[in-house]
Amino acid sequence: MYNYTRNILLQMMIVFSLLAVVIVWQRHIIYQIYIANQVNTVGWAINGGIVLLFICGLAELIKRFFEYRNQEQAINRFKTNVKNNAEPLSGIRQEYMMAQRFLTIKSLNQRRANINQNALAATLIAAESSRNSFLKFVHNILILTGVFGTIISLSISLLGASDILQSGGQAGSLLGSREAAQVSGLSTMIYGMSTALSTTMTAIIAYLFFGYFYIKLTDTQTFLISKIEEVTATTLMPHLQFSQDPLVRDYVDKGVLPHLDESANENQELMALIREIAERQQQAANQNYESMKEVITILQRGFRLRSDDD
Repeated sequence: MYNYTRNILLQMMIVFSLLAVVIVWQRHIIYQIYIANQVNTVGWAINGGIVLLFICGLAELIKRFFEYRNQEQAINRFKTNVKNNAEPLSGIRQEYMMAQRFLTIKSLNQRRANINQNALAATLIAAESSRNSFLKFVHNILILTGVFGTIISLSISLLGASDILQSGGQAGSLLGSREAAQVSGLSTMIYGMSTALSTTMTAIIAYLFFGYFYIKLTDTQTFLISKIEEVTATTLMPHLQFSQDPLVRDYVDKGVLPHLDESANENQELMALIREIAERQQQAANQNYESMKEVITILQRGFRLRSDDD
């Protein structure tokens, strides 16, 4: 029995449990980075967008893993049904990959068409790969969101630096207002650098977790497709496709092949009889040849005797 998908789901539960423990353990530092030092909503918006994208992708991953878990159980159920000589699709929904493969091969066999397993495998791989568009998008865009947040945060820091420089260059400004402007510009710089750190860290962590389980999803696809092809080659093809020659299948469907076998057996007996007759004829010819040689020898002796008398 195959439990490949179940093991990946267990890994996912363990990884996110550890992540939750780390968050609780370092909650004070996380509070300072993500909440306490956020002067305005720019950092919250960027980090919130990264987390929202990560959650959407993660939900789709979990959904696909549970779907592939059902596909895996369908393969196990199909093999059990065949082993017990039961109905192959008993307890298996027709939209599952194993059921679709069985119905396709059965339909082709009934129409006496040649079955190209390579073409069926390529079609299945293309169909499953086309379902990964959203997951590919999330996987590719997560790290870019961190870069985007870093660029915006550095822009904010540059604005703070600009305020400090402008306040320092104002000769006629009051001392108190200049110091207030410098403090404001410095706080803006610190806020921008803090936001750059938080968005980059959020994007990297989300990318690492999502990227790992996205690779595991593609591995699961490869595993399931390989098992379906294995069942097809070892179970379906021998049971459903007993001949690749359409002419032979036509003869079998019409009940002609047994008569051909009987005729072949009769022909073999006839050929054996013909060979026996030919062997007997050959033996008789050899005997006649030996008799003729004896007659010729006797005649030659008689002729020589007459010549001596003369």
